[in-house]
Amino acid sequence: MATSEHPDCYHCGEVIPAGFTASLEIKGKTEEFCCYGCMAVAEMIVSDGLENFYQHRTELAQKPKDFGDNHIEELKLFDDEALQADFCEDVEIQGETLRQARLSISGITCAACIWLLEKEVNRLDGVKSFSVNHTTHKAIITWHPNSGKLSEALILINKLGYQAFPFDENRAKRELDKERRNAMFRIAVAGIAAMQNMMFSVPLYLGIYSGIDQDFIGFFRWVSLLMALPVVAFSSLPFYRAAWNALKVRQLNMDVPVSIAILCAFAASAYITAFTEPSLESDVYFDSVAMFAFFLLLGRFMEMQTRHRHLNSDAEMTQLLPATATIAADEDEAERSIPAHKLAPGDLIVVKQGQVAPADGVVIDGHSRFDESALTGEYLPLEKTVGDVISAGTANVENTLTVRVTANSKNSRVAAIIKLLDAALADKPATIKITDRIASYFVGFVLLASGASGLYWYLEAPSSAFAIMLSVLVVTCPCALSLATPTALTSANTALRKLGFLITKGHVLEAMSETTDIIFDKTGTLTEGRLELKQTDCYGTYNEEQVLAIIAALEAHSSHPIAKVFEPYFCIQANQVETVLGKGIKGQVNGRSYLLGTHEFVLPSAHASNDEPQSHSSPHAGHSIYLSDGKQLLARILLRDKIRAEARDSVSALKRMGMNIHILSGDHEFSVRHTALELGIDSFKSGQSPEQKLEFVKTLQEQGKQVTMVGDGINDLPVLSGARLSIAMGRASDLTKLNSDAILLNEHLDVLQQAFHRAHKGRTIIKQNISWALGYNILMLPMAAAGWVPPYFAALGMSLSSLIVVFNSLRLRR
Repeated sequence: MATSEHPDCYHCGEVIPAGFTASLEIKGKTEEFCCYGCMAVAEMIVSDGLENFYQHRTELAQKPKDFGDNHIEELKLFDDEALQADFCEDVEIQGETLRQARLSISGITCAACIWLLEKEVNRLDGVKSFSVNHTTHKAIITWHPNSGKLSEALILINKLGYQAFPFDENRAKRELDKERRNAMFRIAVAGIAAMQNMMFSVPLYLGIYSGIDQDFIGFFRWVSLLMALPVVAFSSLPFYRAAWNALKVRQLNMDVPVSIAILCAFAASAYITAFTEPSLESDVYFDSVAMFAFFLLLGRFMEMQTRHRHLNSDAEMTQLLPATATIAADEDEAERSIPAHKLAPGDLIVVKQGQVAPADGVVIDGHSRFDESALTGEYLPLEKTVGDVISAGTANVENTLTVRVTANSKNSRVAAIIKLLDAALADKPATIKITDRIASYFVGFVLLASGASGLYWYLEAPSSAFAIMLSVLVVTCPCALSLATPTALTSANTALRKLGFLITKGHVLEAMSETTDIIFDKTGTLTEGRLELKQTDCYGTYNEEQVLAIIAALEAHSSHPIAKVFEPYFCIQANQVETVLGKGIKGQVNGRSYLLGTHEFVLPSAHASNDEPQSHSSPHAGHSIYLSDGKQLLARILLRDKIRAEARDSVSALKRMGMNIHILSGDHEFSVRHTALELGIDSFKSGQSPEQKLEFVKTLQEQGKQVTMVGDGINDLPVLSGARLSIAMGRASDLTKLNSDAILLNEHLDVLQQAFHRAHKGRTIIKQNISWALGYNILMLPMAAAGWVPPYFAALGMSLSSLIVVFNSLRLRR
């Protein structure tokens, strides 16, 4: 029992020994601990931003067994249900309820690291899937909460030599800054050492000092050894760690040959310097060691910068959300500001001109325009009025609005987009899986090739054997091969997301580049899904203005989409209005009865005698509704669904790319035919049920076609699932978007055209990258084995090979 003299430990609850002092400030309050182990665990928890653990916990934590177990104890904290609520979510996959979390992993250096991590973690009991993105080093883990623990995966990753923690934007940024600083310091040390070593080595290589005294040669070599020592002992540490971690689990990664090359070259050179007579005939490789480490670190730094750029692209989306929100004034309180993350559904907030919406919501008062470009790529501000939905992260450019919150930041549209983007990056297409597998086995081939080359030259020319073996080991390192595909795919994904095309599955770009046939739904896809008034034909004594006013009065009592067309013409009231399902509306305006709807409904006797008036317009131009007083037909109104402004150009562009365009729609034939004729599409079918649409897709696929389906309705779900690639429009139902491979957020069809163009370009760049990586290794291996490539040139060539792949992939961002 604690007393005032001997309080309880804040972490484990044990009594603090008399005279012992260990304290830490947590949430502005000084807390005391019973040992340095408890304080160290608490300090880690606080530094990782997990202070809420102490508020959520239902029982005291266990006392660490010893100081070395602190990190393991910290990782076990992530099994706490209350803590997992902050970074995990339950997902439904194939009828199972699973738990999913996004992780950040540090210490990854190559594709073989990822292969090792995925192979080992996926073996754990309860883990459904674990996938790491090479470019961003983000991982998505899905597990059965009843049969597995998240901490088991985190501990295993830690034992493999990597660091994993739940993805947090602030911590990720700190880790990026730390990684960048460490990398720059290691590069600086290696660069200075390389320059100093070259000062002494180049004259000897060129024979300028052919008559130099042996004592000076020995002196130069000792200076070179001292200059290379920090490179071997400090700059190259990441290579050794990664290699050792792989070897501990009997695997190979690209750092194994790198480490062997550095250590062997330095050890051999140090032995020659210390135990042999100085001579120009005996070579040392201190300059090659420094250059190899420098160029390799520089290449990885450039790759790291590219990766950080993509991570920052995601961060830009989360940073769209403001830190605070303004709660609307009520009877008791004036307007007040609160942290945005504390908003809850139902809260009323004020979004003023120039402010960014802190949460998703519905406008309940006011009228303004919102800039959604950062979220959807839509460059024109969109009008928002009462009843319209606004998204978190969009900017109010005009007037003050009052908004009712419908979802907090964690469940906002921005959060959903980031989750879909992470899922797409973690979902690896076949190309990445193949190259990852090749890269992991290629390391073994490199070791065998270098060993065989060394053995051959040891028998033929012993003095050249070590240098040639070193060159083979260095020049064939498959870094470029592992970077070939993921850097290109991530660059393309990031560029397309900024345009408003969100990829949610990993195979999208590959499928787009192979597409032969594109099927469009009509309403809401090729058309805007909003009817407009095209023509008014008057037959009685009323003029067009009077007819439209009567119709607007009747439609004001209807929630049918047609009613929105006549809102601008509302000026008089109607009463005794009644809706007849599937036929129309009847009611009184200024004391006179009117019927509005189908021709059969408004004049049944005229329909029986087929006495329907003809309009001067084409019967295929749209949809007709009629107005009568029950005795005489007063007017016919022609409505049409407006075709999207960019639809014609986009369809033409897709045709020029060699694709066949089809329309499958459930609408009437005259409407579908009109749209097809307007857009120049020869293949179209109307009145199609979901089953008929799916059958059409299967027929094309049986002919060897690669089919892409673009739609927006729930009725499109079967055909979206059946197609090789499915694309949903931004305003599609949530169910449709969840079952699609990509989402056209801003609904601009010209973006769809750009996406297909970039997919073809991406496939070309991936082929270029793989061809270059394989071609480089195939070419350089025999040259190095023949003794034509010195070690320092091998280091330069290997690094340049990786940089060429990275910069070539970055072209996709333009």
